[in-house]
Amino acid sequence: MRRSVPSRARAASAALLVVAPLIAAALPAAAHATAPADCRPLPVPAADLLHATAATELLGVDGTGVTVGIISDSFDHAGADAVSSDIAAGWLPGPGNPCGWTTPVTVVGTPAPSGSDEGRAMAQVVHGVAPGAEILFATANPETNAAMAAAIDTLRENGADIIVDDLGLSDDLYYARQEAGEAIQRSVDAGVLYVTAAGNYGRVGAAGYPSAGSPIAGWKSEAYRPMPCPADVEAAAVATEPPGTSVDCMDFDPSEAADATMEITVAGSPGSPMQLHWAEAAGDMNTAFAVVQRSAALGDTPRVTWAPDAQRPVVPSGVGSVDAGPTATDVSIVRRTSPSAGTPAVALLFPALESFLSIAALEYFTSTATDTVGASMIGHPTDPAALPVAAVDATDLTLGFYGSAGPVTTFFGLPEPTTTTGPLVAGIDTVPISFVIGQTTGPGTFSGTSAAAPSVAAVAALMKQAAPHADPARLRAALVDTARPDAFSSPWPADLPAERFSGAGLVDALAAVTAVAPPAPVPTPTPAPSTSAPVADGPPARLAESGTAADAGVVTAGVVLTALGLGILVLRRRRLPS
Repeated sequence: MRRSVPSRARAASAALLVVAPLIAAALPAAAHATAPADCRPLPVPAADLLHATAATELLGVDGTGVTVGIISDSFDHAGADAVSSDIAAGWLPGPGNPCGWTTPVTVVGTPAPSGSDEGRAMAQVVHGVAPGAEILFATANPETNAAMAAAIDTLRENGADIIVDDLGLSDDLYYARQEAGEAIQRSVDAGVLYVTAAGNYGRVGAAGYPSAGSPIAGWKSEAYRPMPCPADVEAAAVATEPPGTSVDCMDFDPSEAADATMEITVAGSPGSPMQLHWAEAAGDMNTAFAVVQRSAALGDTPRVTWAPDAQRPVVPSGVGSVDAGPTATDVSIVRRTSPSAGTPAVALLFPALESFLSIAALEYFTSTATDTVGASMIGHPTDPAALPVAAVDATDLTLGFYGSAGPVTTFFGLPEPTTTTGPLVAGIDTVPISFVIGQTTGPGTFSGTSAAAPSVAAVAALMKQAAPHADPARLRAALVDTARPDAFSSPWPADLPAERFSGAGLVDALAAVTAVAPPAPVPTPTPAPSTSAPVADGPPARLAESGTAADAGVVTAGVVLTALGLGILVLRRRRLPS
């Protein structure tokens, strides 16, 4: 757990102070004339901690000329009065904003029929970090891949330069790119950077269990390992199938031993949802799986759940609790045996924010060469075209354990299998907003990767203002390459790769804007008047050995260019995972 600032980061900051005025001179001017650039009626910790305030003060960028599109459940379900109050207080742009940012948030597409107005909270984060940016909002309500794809396309068609979302989708598949990922790719191909919340499905093992302190948000194996089922599990599974059906079970133990059950402990009521996914293409499946559970909550009678759709590789289930105390459940993954049955990769996930504290322990909690524990990202945040974001708490600069982690491999819907290691960068969460999410009262605090993602999207808006022609690949690379891996502490064991949980580190707006900014103008040297007599024909004159006879203007330009080069060189470093 490290918070020290590396010496190379201090060197980078020093170099930026030297070159910032030159860079600022080359950037497009902010178009805000009704209030000073530093007008801030409300605290914006994300702007300070991400060095966006410094980028505005030193480089003059505020997001002017850039449009950020937001996708969430709703924006104005609380009503027009709530939005107007936010504008008057400075939380949002619009007529009456105290700093003169008068262009209101524009809702495009079909209005949300319901929602918690998390989109309004995201807009407040964007406005706080990049107040000059224009903001669009579109809903993906209901939260499905089809609705998300429609929202992405709508924002792109309405001129968004950057799109950010915070939604988990109800029909996500673990191993496949779906409609949302395809829409993200269309946006990136059109020049739009796509930022997304990595997800809030992280869990940490509770004290008192062997898995204490370990990430236990999911378990997966690169291949199904068949073994005989326990007698009662086999009998229960076969009883739900046509006569003559036979089954086997997943061997959870990666060693030479064998174990057909995984004990999962739930901290208390109401338990947690659970999903089984496997690596076969929807609509072209050869293998049928079920989840079988035994626990005191079920009276020790095995409960069998087969996939409700024979052409979708997912079994929705859950692990329950009988009371407020811990409850252990034995879980088995059962396969219907047949000549066509395969041994695909399998994964157990617990995708529910509202019960993220309920999973207390996993029996098999250590990652091995074949099994990975703690990977919980799913759906479009794992798409290679997206920029998934982790969350660092603004109050104590600690990485949130609830953030979803990688790695995740997408086998279907892409030209070839592609692995996403985890979030690519981290943003800031636990930030003040004008209301409590889901209520009309306030003020409140906005936490999770839902808050961190718009903070990064806003930094990208500053970058896009500085480099209007920068494509998504360049923006993404600069955000990653200039991120600060040591700017926060992590709850995870030091021997686990940081890239699984926080990517390259906390975003640095000042460094990222500098990385994409156009080259600073080089001062034109002014020749010094000659005080020596004309030289007669003969060998050319020779400079002094020390070089001090060189033109002073050239020396000055060389120092500036060297400093500029040093700053960019240092800021573009990327620390590779160990």
